This record gives sequence, structure tokens and C-alpha cells, in this order.
Amino acid sequence: MTVSDRAGPRALVLSERAAESQKFHAFQFEYEDVIAQVDDVALLAPPAAPYGTLQRVANRVARTAGRPLPVTYPALKPVRIVNDYDVFFATFAFASDIPHLVRLRDLRERCGTAVAFIVELFCEQVGRVRPQLELLRRFQFDRVFLFNPAPKDAVAEIVGCPVEFMPLGVDALRFSPYPNPPERVIDLYQFGRRSPVTHEAALEMACGDGDFYLYDTIFNVPVPDFRAHRSVIAETMKRSRYFFAYRAAIDLGRGSGDDALSSRYFEATAGGAVLLGSAPQTAEWDACFGWPDAVIDIPYEAHDLREIIDDLDAQPERLARARTNNIVAALRRHDWVYRWAQVLDAVGLPHSAGMAQRMELLDDLAAMAEEDCEAHAEAPPRKRPRRRSAARARADANPHAEAA
Repeated sequence: MTVSDRAGPRALVLSERAAESQKFHAFQFEYEDVIAQVDDVALLAPPAAPYGTLQRVANRVARTAGRPLPVTYPALKPVRIVNDYDVFFATFAFASDIPHLVRLRDLRERCGTAVAFIVELFCEQVGRVRPQLELLRRFQFDRVFLFNPAPKDAVAEIVGCPVEFMPLGVDALRFSPYPNPPERVIDLYQFGRRSPVTHEAALEMACGDGDFYLYDTIFNVPVPDFRAHRSVIAETMKRSRYFFAYRAAIDLGRGSGDDALSSRYFEATAGGAVLLGSAPQTAEWDACFGWPDAVIDIPYEAHDLREIIDDLDAQPERLARARTNNIVAALRRHDWVYRWAQVLDAVGLPHSAGMAQRMELLDDLAAMAEEDCEAHAEAPPRKRPRRRSAARARADANPHAEAA
């Protein structure tokens, strides 16, 4: 296979989308789509190569010898790069995906600079993935970005180039409720990791009080149409009143010591939901979400969720301001175009005209949200009355029944 795209693109962006598309890849591919929309980019998406007995044996030998795997799984079909580019950029969901680079022939001969973004990497994993990280030194990468900055110094020692924090992002144009905000008909929304106790409390509210609680029941699965997946999340988020988001350190054992950010914060704020849960106690959190009520703190095990929601519903002005702050900050800080700007700044390349146009549109929507919030400050949306279950009504009518 040979890469020979349209004449003149300045960036070559590697994507795994034609080889593997799991649920956790969706925001990664969304990032690549935004880059392609705003800049002169060749998107390189090789299909998966057959993975046979020889590859399995070669990988087993490499693991035994402590060397980088010659082929990761699923392996990309080998590609020879024949055009010249100013920058090569690759997002890797995990450090174990870095061996994709060995399938790209003439990578550094054709690309002036090379940048990698590793989404999930925790301090305790660095030793195990050292052989994969060393490939970035072998290919003489110029810059490495990490979503979790905790292992930054250790990674820099291995890769031999500057390493810095880059937040995740979101297609804020897709997620923003503006210019036509829909009604927020979903009371509680949750997907991914969750607190079993809070989940049960939300189920009780849905069954007993008539609240609309939406949650997922299928987790790490293939997602053939990642754009449709992102769209349904965005459309759901912009119709949700509350969304649950907790520090990964609470319930993610492998990253408990790093107190890393989560993609959920970016998605929920962009859609304008009010976040309930907890926030990392880090400088990165303050830099990304440093405004009041970015997350309203509730216990991880919120047995009294009904009372928490009732108390918040009695503060409509606070909720309206929290939603607006979330939407505006996502539009002005967390769209993927700002992450691509960070990459270009790191390697000394100018921003494109398409980037400037997108940033202007994002700012226009943010201004619209601010104006709308001020206009409706005295008339917040009315929530429908909460319904009580028959059992709860009986208990309220006879509070001494249980004691008796």
C-alpha cells in the first residue's frame, strides 16, 4: 500500500479507524475528524493486516526478550509514505499501540516533525510499556503529549524529547446546545464507570418518582460507526439536566495514584449538563475547569440522591449559571481545534485559516449562550412536578410505621 494523497497537505495524521474501532476510540477519531476539517491534512488510516502464526510467535519472542513487539494487535497493513509533510501526528489510546509506527515506511524521511499524543498511561504502567515508549526515541519524535501528566518526567527520560500535558477535548460544535437549545427532558444521565450505590438511588428515583434516568448497560464493545456514537452522546447530553462524573482515582484501581482527568468532564460540560460527583485535586483540573460549580460535589455513594436533587432544583439561578459556564468554557477552551493549535505551536507551525474560522464560530456560540443566560435569569425553566410512588406516599403518611 502506498500513500499518495491530494497535493500539498502539510500534516499527516495517523488513524486506527480502519483497523479497529472500539467504544473508547470514538473521541480519538472525532479529534482526527476536526483536524481534517480545519487544516490541510492527509488522513492515513491503514486497514488491519492478517495476524497469523508467524506474528504471534514473533511477538512472543519479543516479549520474552523484553523488546518492543514487532507487530501490535491488530496490526496495521504496511504503508510506504511517498509525499512530504511538515508534521506527522498520531493519537494512541494506549502506549501498547505505539508499535503501529513500525508499519509506516519512510516515516521520518517524509515528515519534518513528529508528534504523539498518548491518552491513557499511568505511572505504574511506565515500566511495563518502556519498550513501546522507546520506539518514540527510535523514530526521533519531537514532542509527546500525555493526557495524564503524572508520569511526564519518567516518559521524557525514555523518549528523549519534551513531554507535556494536553487535555482531551470535544467537538464543541456537535455537543453545544446552541444555537437552538432543546428542552432538557432527561433528569439524570450516566455512562461508563459508576457508583453502584448512586446508580441504585437513581434507579429508585426513576421507578418511584418518575424521573427519567438514562444509563448504559454495554461497555467496551466495537463501535463500527463512531460518528453516530458521538452524535447520540452529544444529543443526549444537551437534553440532560444532571450528569454524574467522578474522579478516576475513586474507582479506577490502575490509576488511583495519579488523580487524572476523565473525558466525561469535557463531554458533559460541552453539552451543558450540571455535573454531579467529584473533581481531581490537581493543577490540571484548575486549568481546565476552574470556574464555580464545574462539578457540584456529592458523595460517591450518594444514598440521599433524592434529597440532593431536590435541594439543587430549588436553586434554579445557580443551575442556570452552572450550565452556561460549562457551555461557554467548552466552546472557548475545550474544542478539539484548541488541542490542534497546541500541537502546531509546539512544533512552530502557523495556525490555518480553517482553525481561525472555527474558533470564531465557537466564540459566537459562546456569546449567544451568555446572552441567553442573562435574558432568562429572571425566568428559569420550570421542572415538572416530582411524582411519588405509592409506597413512598404511604410512608410519608405514616412516618412511624417502620419503627412500629
